[in-house]
Amino acid sequence: MRKVGDEIDGYCPRCRLNTYQNVAATDGREVFSVTCRTCRNSFAWKPEMSAEEQRAKAIKKLSRMTGKKIGGPPPEVVQRGKRKEGGDLDAPLKALSALHGRDVLAEAAARVAPVAASGAVEEAAPVPAGQQTSTERWRQLTDALSWRDGKPYQITRTYKPGDVVLHKSHGLGIVQEIVHDNACTVLFRDLETTLQMAMPLSALER
Repeated sequence: MRKVGDEIDGYCPRCRLNTYQNVAATDGREVFSVTCRTCRNSFAWKPEMSAEEQRAKAIKKLSRMTGKKIGGPPPEVVQRGKRKEGGDLDAPLKALSALHGRDVLAEAAARVAPVAASGAVEEAAPVPAGQQTSTERWRQLTDALSWRDGKPYQITRTYKPGDVVLHKSHGLGIVQEIVHDNACTVLFRDLETTLQMAMPLSALER
């Protein structure tokens, strides 16, 4: 039984991604229209589209534009860049460590260790039963936001806590803290992860 305001998964034609959406019109059984939580655009609901379907749609559109038949497997660079389920969330920091030739994670831990040893930081208290989950925190922080409040995530940009970013895989996110000069943690609806930032263009061209 669906009702207006319910959250539903579907394909957003504006984001061109599978996104989280809110039901805008329904008769209780069939969903007629939805509002995307990432771009806040309203449209007729479409079920989630698999990666194969999205690729086939893109190829069909490109073939129509160029007048040439396009086929074959996607380029190797696209396959390497494909997001994998259960990936290592520390991968960006590991890549950053390799780029700079030093252990960024160890340096971040070394900054925190003296403070913890001095007793300035209290031990973590047991989590109360009613404490918000990360998804609930994300909903509260993004309730009054839209895609216009954020900027597409780029590893060359510098971020600070509270900045709103738009990630091509995770959607709308809020920067939580700065881990290192070139890394920050970002809270998305489905996870809180570490992303690179303030990377020099010269490093990307190597």
